[in-house]
Amino acid sequence: MKMNAGLLWGIFFILIGLGIVLKVVLRVDIPVFKIILALFLIYLGIRILVGGSSCCHIRTGRHDAVFSEANFSGTSIDRRDYNAVFGKIRLDLRNVVLNEQETKIEVNAVFGGAEIILNKETPVKIKASAVFGGARLPDGNSGGFGTSYYESDSLKTADKYLYININAVFGGVEVYNY
Repeated sequence: MKMNAGLLWGIFFILIGLGIVLKVVLRVDIPVFKIILALFLIYLGIRILVGGSSCCHIRTGRHDAVFSEANFSGTSIDRRDYNAVFGKIRLDLRNVVLNEQETKIEVNAVFGGAEIILNKETPVKIKASAVFGGARLPDGNSGGFGTSYYESDSLKTADKYLYININAVFGGVEVYNY
């Protein structure tokens, strides 16, 4: 039996509702949230054991790494967002060819990590936002909370350039120039 997210959320809300009814009407004190958390952890453990490695290596059609590691490289950027959730992404952009005035990509690290490798000659503009995480930029600028900016020496906004928007929430992102 395949359990989808809708069914899981439906059961979750039904159990919360039943817990509230039992507590208010019958004055029965049941630790509903602890029970639901325990059931969810049991479900997750069984799914990992039964599902094998396919459970922990989830792909969603975008360039995502959820409970896994993923490497992306090439000469063209066919996707615009890369997400690391409890996982790690390595994004090698050293050989990328810029076809647009401003080529935008977004890299998100949520309880995960991302490593971005750039060519020193590629004109790039970076905006990095971190909340309880970290973002280290090529100039050595880093932050654990707030927003940091970086522009390469080769950047001229009249020419084609790469714009990278980085978000790190309880995660980390490192950007290197080679």
